[in-house]
Amino acid sequence: MDGLTLAFIPVAAILTITPGSDTMLVVNNTLTRSTTDGLCTVAGINAGLLIHALASALGLSMILMKSSTAFEMVKMAGALYIIFLGIQSLRKSRKEEKLEMTGSCSHRGVLESIREGFLTNVLNPKVAVFYLALLPQFIAPTDDLLRKSLLLMTIHFSMGILWFSFVTLALGKVRHLISDGKFRKRLEAISGIVFIGLGLKMALSKN
Repeated sequence: MDGLTLAFIPVAAILTITPGSDTMLVVNNTLTRSTTDGLCTVAGINAGLLIHALASALGLSMILMKSSTAFEMVKMAGALYIIFLGIQSLRKSRKEEKLEMTGSCSHRGVLESIREGFLTNVLNPKVAVFYLALLPQFIAPTDDLLRKSLLLMTIHFSMGILWFSFVTLALGKVRHLISDGKFRKRLEAISGIVFIGLGLKMALSKN
C-alpha cells in the first residue's frame, strides 16, 4: 500500500465518524424501531454511497460540478426528503398510543429502512462533489486513475459499513434501558427537529 493510500485512511476515518444526517437516521431508526431496522438503514446508506463512488470513478459526477441546475435539483430533492423524514418523526412523537419496542422487524419495516438510508445518501450531491474534490489529492500521476479511485472508495465504503454497524449494534444493546413510551416520543421529536434543521441547512447552503 503506497504512502498516499495510507494518508487517505485517517482522513476517510474522520469523515466517516463525523455526525450528519446519515448518523441521525441510524440512531433514530435503531432506537425507535429495532436493531434490525438500524442495520437495514446502514445497508441503504452504504448502497447510496456505492452509487456515488461508482459515479465519481466513472466521471458521471462531473455533471453535478459543471451544471448548477443539476446540482440544485438533486440538492433540493435531498433536502425535501430529509425534511419529510423530520415531519414524519414529529407526527409519530405526537401519537398518544405507546408502541412496544421489539427486536423483530416486519418485511415492510426492512424495505422502509433501506429506502430511507439509500435516499438520504444518494440524494446528497455533496457526497459526489466530495469524492471528486478529495480523491485526486491521494492519486499520484503515475497511478491507474480508475483502479486507484476504486481502491480509495472501497476503503471509505468499508469504513462506513463498519462504523455505522458498530453504532447500530451498540445502541441495540441499550435499547431495553430506554424502551418506555415517553423516551421514544421525545426521541422522535428531537429527531424530527434535527432532520428538519439538516434539510433546511442543505436547501439553503451555497454550491
